Amino acid sequence: MPRFRCRECCCGPAVVLHPPKGALPVCSSCGAVMERQPLVKPVPFLVLLAVGSALITMSLPGLLRPPATPKPPTSETLA
Repeated sequence: MPRFRCRECCCGPAVVLHPPKGALPVCSSCGAVMERQPLVKPVPFLVLLAVGSALITMSLPGLLRPPATPKPPTSETLA
């Protein structure tokens, strides 16, 4: 879905518009030409991927380690 935002107003979220081909959408409050906004911004998406991959990489050694064998009960714990 094409989303547009007014560069002059910068008020509120992006507006979903379906302008005809070749037409430029105009802001209803100030009359400036609106610019197209991507659905996913690239910089925050790359940060999310980097942090997520770092967390997964740090947790892999703990997940791949075999579980510790349980200690057999001693006579002190039974009494």
